[in-house]
Amino acid sequence: MTTFTPSSPTPDAIIASDADARELLASTLGPALRRQLWAFLLDADGMQLPIVIPIDGIPASPADDELRSIVSSLGQVLDEFGPGGSVLFALERPGEERAHGFDELWADGLHAAAHDEEVDVFAIYLVHDDGVRMMKARSSLRR
Repeated sequence: MTTFTPSSPTPDAIIASDADARELLASTLGPALRRQLWAFLLDADGMQLPIVIPIDGIPASPADDELRSIVSSLGQVLDEFGPGGSVLFALERPGEERAHGFDELWADGLHAAAHDEEVDVFAIYLVHDDGVRMMKARSSLRR
C-alpha cells in the first residue's frame, strides 16, 4: 500500500511502474472523499497527457454497456492524442484498504471492457482512506 504524501509529480514524469503510478495517484488524489472513477491518460512512452477525467456519481453495480462506452470513449481520445498509450484507472471510495464487492465489480468490469474495446489499461487502482492499492495489473491490447 502507498500512503498519501503532500508532493506534486513533475509534469514530465514517466509512469512506467507500479511505484510510479502509486506516487502519481497518492500525490494527485490524496485520501478518498467520495465514490468516483478517475481516468489518467498516458502516451506510448508513459508520459501523462494533460487530460484527467473524473467520473462522479458512479453506481454500485456498473452495467457492461456503460463500462464499454466509457472505455471506448477513452480509447478514442488516446487514438487522437496519445496513440499507443494507455489508461490508468483509479477507483476512489472512502473506507478501508480491503476491497469491497463494489470495487471488484468495477475493476473486473473495466478490465473486461478494455479487453472488448481493445484499449490498453496501465492498471486499475483503488484509492481509499489510507492510501492506494493495485486491483488489476496491466492489460495490453494495442489498437
